[in-house]
Amino acid sequence: MVNVVEVKTRRQIKQFVDYPNKLYKDVPQFLPSVYSDSLNTINPRKNHAFDFCEAKFWLAKRDGKIVGRIAAIINYKANEKWHKNQLRFWNVDFIDDIEVSKALFDEVEKWAKQKACDEIVGPLGFTDLDLEGMLVDGFDEIGVFCTYYNHPYYIEHLKNLGFEKDVDWVEYKMEIPKNKEELYTLSRMAEFSKRVYKLHTVEYKFGQDFVSAVPDFTKLLNLSYDNLYSTSELSNEQGADLFKNFKPVLNPKTSIWVYNESDELVGFIAAIADISKALKESKGKLFPLGWARILRAVKSSDEYIALLVGVRPDYQAKGVICVLLDGLIEGFQSVGAKVCRICPMLENNDNVLSLMNIIPSKPYKRRRSFIKRL
Repeated sequence: MVNVVEVKTRRQIKQFVDYPNKLYKDVPQFLPSVYSDSLNTINPRKNHAFDFCEAKFWLAKRDGKIVGRIAAIINYKANEKWHKNQLRFWNVDFIDDIEVSKALFDEVEKWAKQKACDEIVGPLGFTDLDLEGMLVDGFDEIGVFCTYYNHPYYIEHLKNLGFEKDVDWVEYKMEIPKNKEELYTLSRMAEFSKRVYKLHTVEYKFGQDFVSAVPDFTKLLNLSYDNLYSTSELSNEQGADLFKNFKPVLNPKTSIWVYNESDELVGFIAAIADISKALKESKGKLFPLGWARILRAVKSSDEYIALLVGVRPDYQAKGVICVLLDGLIEGFQSVGAKVCRICPMLENNDNVLSLMNIIPSKPYKRRRSFIKRL
């Protein structure tokens, strides 16, 4: 018999966060999340998303042993924006047993009906900055810290529970050219855009000079992502939290910021050294040795992860993305990067995906948001 309990105590919270590490302990492709970040994300006192979200968390147990977990979130800001009554499921993990997965989703569905929701979607977090999308292709590839890993059997479980595809994201792997001349077309397009639209780049050292730019960064992030699936507007506090979390691993050479002649931020792209192996060695814990491993990886890794890219809507047809990618490639070459894994991009985001034909890259993973109408 499966018993599902709502997470309320400190011990249960830690069990909820730690469960994937136990479930995937023998899976080499699995990568643990940063343990402290995972704790903070589900803490209303630490996560500003609770200002406009409501959430519940459950553990599934059998004979006293944890066999699954799931979270449910209502993002009221997103529901208002998209004219939806959706409940999101998130952080879902379970053993290969339909009794367990059904028990977990039954709790989610029960709460959804209590809240008058007519759809359940996911995996989706509080906002678009959280891990999202269930892996449906690319199970043999090692994960990156900003994405989920899940067992292949999850997909069949969701289908059996009445879920179907809502949208997919694709992930690309980019081979960095040794010489910039290999991307002559991209460089020409970038130079043309700079000249015609009077654009220039700024290199930040991510000290006090960048702190003053965080509100502009947050504003641009909101504008860039406004029409993308499931997004809701981020507050300045959330933008500041994002910068604070990534500041120790950001590299000025691989973080490109594009401004117009009025010194308005119109585009950005940020990539960091791949810290996946360091996280795996530390099991997601930053102390006592985790930070040392991460900082060592930042200095020595020749693989990078492209985290975020944004372009102001009125500049999306003006080649700003070419300026960003051209600058990023130049930055990669200056730090000796050989490979860049690009974080999930929506399958219908043609403005970005079309550029994958210009640079030497290939899709290597696909993940999915599922939906069930109640």
